[in-house]
Parts: sequence; structure tokens; C-alpha cells
Amino acid sequence: MIYVCLLRGINVGGKNKVEMKKLKSEMLTNGFQNVVTYINSGNIIFESEETDILKLQGQIHGLIINVFDVDSKTLVISKEQFVEVAEMIPPHFKNDDEFKADVLFYYHDITQELIDTIPMKEGVDEAIYLKNAMIVGVSRKNQPKSGLIKIVGTNVYMHLTIRNVNTVRKIKELL
Repeated sequence: MIYVCLLRGINVGGKNKVEMKKLKSEMLTNGFQNVVTYINSGNIIFESEETDILKLQGQIHGLIINVFDVDSKTLVISKEQFVEVAEMIPPHFKNDDEFKADVLFYYHDITQELIDTIPMKEGVDEAIYLKNAMIVGVSRKNQPKSGLIKIVGTNVYMHLTIRNVNTVRKIKELL
């Protein structure tokens, strides 16, 4: 099966350094196949015969701790689930001078109660709620008014990993 792994909080501001080339090599050594990384923020495509997603997450998480001494929260998503999310991104959702758009991928331990606390601002934020993610967009001129500015540091923030829509579309292409 083909999977996407999203790592949280690595290679940010010189902290939690995880070299993607070395991670790819370590994953291959540890039985993962056809490993491809995309940019330095922890996006990995791989194949495995293992079908237990939580087991895969644990294996990759343990590998990162053992090799890099970094405790990065790890999310593994099947190719089908990832593509399903990517295909729901509206065409006008872009990251450019006019618009900012992100995909908030839910970790498996998130609850609907937590999802309901994501601070969306009516009339400012556009949101698409999905089973495994939320797609959020806001015009750059309204970005200072966006409810998402307040998400960092909240309880729900600890149950998400966020990618901009351009990255999500590129990973979909690579799949």
C-alpha cells in the first residue's frame, strides 16, 4: 500500500532537525519501500505491506526519535485518503499574494469536540470540513481577522498538522 507521512514541527527555525535524505535512507533500511520526500518540512511518500496505520506511525515516530533524537508527532494517511482530501480543495484556494489556504490534517486522536473549537470567523474564513481534515482559506486582506491566527497554543492545535494547499497539491501529483 502507498502512504503519506506528515511530520509535525521539524526543521523549523533551526530546531528539531531531521535531514530528509538521511530519513529516507533510514526508512529504506528499516523495510519501507519507494520512499520519496518532498521539501524539508516532513512530507514523505512510501510503500509498505503493513496495513495498520497506527503501527506505521509508531515505527516512523520511533525511527525519528532513535536516529535524530527528535520527538516529532507523526501522521500516516493512506494514498486514497490523501487524494480524497486534495481533490476537495477548491480551485480558488491558493497560496499567493491574494489568498492563503491550508489543510489542517487531523491526528487519529482528535475528537469532534476539539474540531468544533477550531476558531473560524464567519464572513472571513472559508472552511470545508472533511472526515480527516479541514481545508481553510482566507483572502490576504482579511488574514489579520482570521480566526486561525488564534489556533497556535490551543488544545486542538496539538491534534493537527498543517500544510499549505500548494504542498498538498504537489504531494498529490507525486502520488
